[in-house]
Amino acid sequence: MYHLMVRASDAPTRLPAILAEVFRVALEQTDVSAESEWEDRNWDALVTCEYERLQGDLNWSLSIYAANEVECRPTEEELASSVAQRLSAPVFTSWDARFPWIRGVALPNGSFTLARVLQPEDNSPAYVIDATESRIPNLPDVPVMQFPEAVRAYRLPTPVTDSVKEAEPGKETSDLVDLLGNWERLCSRLRSGFPPHGWFPADLYREDLEHRDRLGEALDRLSSETMACTVRDALRQLDEVYRRFTVDDGGLALSSALDEGITSLPWYWHRRPPVLPWPESIKQQAGPTDDGTRAP
Repeated sequence: MYHLMVRASDAPTRLPAILAEVFRVALEQTDVSAESEWEDRNWDALVTCEYERLQGDLNWSLSIYAANEVECRPTEEELASSVAQRLSAPVFTSWDARFPWIRGVALPNGSFTLARVLQPEDNSPAYVIDATESRIPNLPDVPVMQFPEAVRAYRLPTPVTDSVKEAEPGKETSDLVDLLGNWERLCSRLRSGFPPHGWFPADLYREDLEHRDRLGEALDRLSSETMACTVRDALRQLDEVYRRFTVDDGGLALSSALDEGITSLPWYWHRRPPVLPWPESIKQQAGPTDDGTRAP
């Protein structure tokens, strides 16, 4: 099943021909019907689409199904791009389950971006496109900004942590290994220039250093001396990477960005990237809460 949301008022009338073309089936083998419609559907269709009208910045929610007999089966991203280009309208898809308020957006020119879409609330049943990472046609007033979620979701290899996990598997040490992996990801970001856009907010940098604090505390409590030696060796490797790709400024840059003192904290708090990846202030436009609604 595919789930898309579109910003195109005439989408339902144009979808049969679009779906037939994208899935390479005959037009009469498609059915596009309202979610509440049951009588006049084509129950023999190979490709079906149930649509529901939305309120606010998005017009329609589309649930698309392809029968097992359909040989051409695009990914959801490919389908969204094809529909966007044929409708000449942005098409919104799911992006990362950890951040349900962030949506992938296929644009009519074939490119993709991200958008923050606030879910309807009891007192406001409309979907709101709150911000985007790049300009979306016909949405000139929506702020364009970088999303911390995109930084967090960017996949980075963790070979050092993976070797520890293979050497000492087990639930007892899973939290410790997760903390080690987080530290390795920060080291990888430093080494590779903070992909994907060379930007990393200071509050996320602080969060990673807080996880490094927890890693040290968890290592001190570890009862298995064998595991402790394995993790200490890995941590020494990663700390060396961190030192190599940071400079010691006594914590001045990070303290200034966070507007709080950090001079009494461990050595890694006093170091920063040679080229700062964050703006001078970490104040960002208020984002959503965990359920996707507007934060206070």
